[in-house]
Amino acid sequence: MIEVAPGTIVAVLGHDGAPARAVRCFAGRGYVPPGRRVFGSLTVEENLAVGAYGRPKRYDRVYDRFPRLRERRRQRAGTLSGGEQQLLVIARALMGEPELLVLEDPSAGLAPPAIQAVAEAIAGLTVLIADEHLALARAAAQRVVLVEGGTTIFDLPREEAFADVRLGSGFLSSG
Repeated sequence: MIEVAPGTIVAVLGHDGAPARAVRCFAGRGYVPPGRRVFGSLTVEENLAVGAYGRPKRYDRVYDRFPRLRERRRQRAGTLSGGEQQLLVIARALMGEPELLVLEDPSAGLAPPAIQAVAEAIAGLTVLIADEHLALARAAAQRVVLVEGGTTIFDLPREEAFADVRLGSGFLSSG
């Protein structure tokens, strides 16, 4: 079982869906599935309201973490860039105030600036990232767990993980 201490970000990396299978037991928390699933005809703020799950709508708390979304709060979600849509689905999950945020394949198709924006937005939160790409793990994770075929290959601090030859080129894409 993968443990995530409060306030830390752990990346589970691998290929052929191994990271997603490793974190499925965490689904139902603050879960962000693969793909940028926004309600395109709703505004940014209306998308966030959906994520509040009947809780008080604490937009300011989310907008402080995602200032780009504050600027676009009245804009239809379907007109946002891919990176902004990814920020929105993460922000929407945070509206439910989860203790743990699980991000499945969050960096797929994102350009480096969008990946950096995601890394900055999740800093300081308790996050479990399941990804087949290295870029977000490199930018945000304190720990990296490498899985292959259902087996944990290693669980290391970020610096040690990225120095390990098993994360070499060809095993995982770079982002």
